[in-house]
Amino acid sequence: MFPIKTTEKLNSWPVVTWLLVALNMLVFVQQVTTPDPEAFIRQWGLVPANYPNLFSPQQAQIGGQWQPVAAFLSSMFLHGGLWHLLGNMLSLFVFGPNVEDRFGHLRFLLVYVACGLAAGITQVAFSGPSLVPVVGASGAIAGVMGAFFLMFPRARVVSVVPIVVVPVIVRVPAAVYLLFWIGMNVINALTELQMSFTDAKSAGVAWWAHIGGFVIGMVYALVLARRKPDHDE
Repeated sequence: MFPIKTTEKLNSWPVVTWLLVALNMLVFVQQVTTPDPEAFIRQWGLVPANYPNLFSPQQAQIGGQWQPVAAFLSSMFLHGGLWHLLGNMLSLFVFGPNVEDRFGHLRFLLVYVACGLAAGITQVAFSGPSLVPVVGASGAIAGVMGAFFLMFPRARVVSVVPIVVVPVIVRVPAAVYLLFWIGMNVINALTELQMSFTDAKSAGVAWWAHIGGFVIGMVYALVLARRKPDHDE
């Protein structure tokens, strides 16, 4: 099921959402055109194994204390491939405008970054000493989705369901769509956590980052969101 848009009207132009989409795409171009993309991801991605010894002398010798700290932010704009980028940008395009409309432009940007940071911290906390870089905007976007979940409970998400070769367009209640989405993330996260006791390899998806971002997004929606306008414009 692929979301296309929501049924909620906008009262302002989603400037920050479009700027974030553009920035993610520009960073991806830089990422894939660099001479060594894998080294680029290792340098700027979020590597959980770096953090238990973040302020140790050994960490200072391998790149300084602030490189791993900066990775919490830089990893939010890296992606594992084109489809990873497009999937994330689609979700941001669908849910971002309404959340930005309710938060306001500056608050939306701050909440987006804060959710991304919270997602990274959550992933590090549950990943253990993994050497696999965590990259992607999905943690921050999960925060946007969590905020949407609370602020627009009666909205519908217009989605495409590919049935064999004939796509079907359906309107799914936002609450159902987002509960299903976060529910699958929780199930996968718990499954991966259970498997980690016998297999240290990562599945390659930052399930915990999605959960952490989603929860923090709901918190910000409760605290910071402006009231919905009483009239439609």
